[in-house]
Amino acid sequence: MTQILQAWLLAWREAFTCVGLGLRDARHAGLWWRSALWCMAVVALWLGVYSYFGRFFVELSAMLALVSVTGLLGLGVMDGVGTLANGPATLSQMGNIAGSLGSAAKALLSIGQIALALLALAAFFYVIVFIVGAIGTARLPLRCLLLGRAKTVAARRYANWQAPAGLDAPAARPAWRRRLLLLLSLLIPLWAMCVLISYLLAWNVQMIYSAAAEEVLGAEQQAALRREQRPAIFALGLLLCLLMFVPVLNLLLPALLCTSVCHLQRRGWRATDTSIKVE
Repeated sequence: MTQILQAWLLAWREAFTCVGLGLRDARHAGLWWRSALWCMAVVALWLGVYSYFGRFFVELSAMLALVSVTGLLGLGVMDGVGTLANGPATLSQMGNIAGSLGSAAKALLSIGQIALALLALAAFFYVIVFIVGAIGTARLPLRCLLLGRAKTVAARRYANWQAPAGLDAPAARPAWRRRLLLLLSLLIPLWAMCVLISYLLAWNVQMIYSAAAEEVLGAEQQAALRREQRPAIFALGLLLCLLMFVPVLNLLLPALLCTSVCHLQRRGWRATDTSIKVE
């Protein structure tokens, strides 16, 4: 347990370091102004999409909140409401009007708390879907717009860099098995929330990861390093989402996504090896 906690702490440290290095490199090769112009266009596009399809995104956020709390089947809410509605009724309370009213009040209070929790979670997903959608849209032209320049700038920082040693790609699970495990995990109440949030946060970093590693790491090395850098990828995805709320810095997000991922790969941080070499 201590080793796992230490690995996650160092993963957060590595993510913060990569963001800092990415901000430093985003000033070069015209990355900052290209990123700013493209980011403003993407945010304007998603504001228009949200305003035009507002009802759809509200329903999507509510569905994600329901899946997060109760699983795909949604049985948790129905069972919980039924139990609360019945109340702690006993034979001695059947003729007691005051006791019945008290039980009903407690049930309504509990139902109200559940409704408020679901509403807050739906609002959270409403914001997260906007952020992830905006970052995902901004990522589409990055290969030709920013990624090549980011890789060139990052390569200057690692003149004598070589691929990390000991990257043995383990036998990957078949695609159908991974999808089945993902589907089954969404059936578990509360745990489904962790799966959805982690997937949303790491999705954009995962999508740019392979493109950033081209001509740097082989396919097997990419798969092995991605697997071992999973904690840092999650932390980096969360930091990039939080930067959407920071004025001015959020305009550099497309460039920062490219430069930070390049630094993460070239620094070679791994959860199984907690020693970090700062370049």
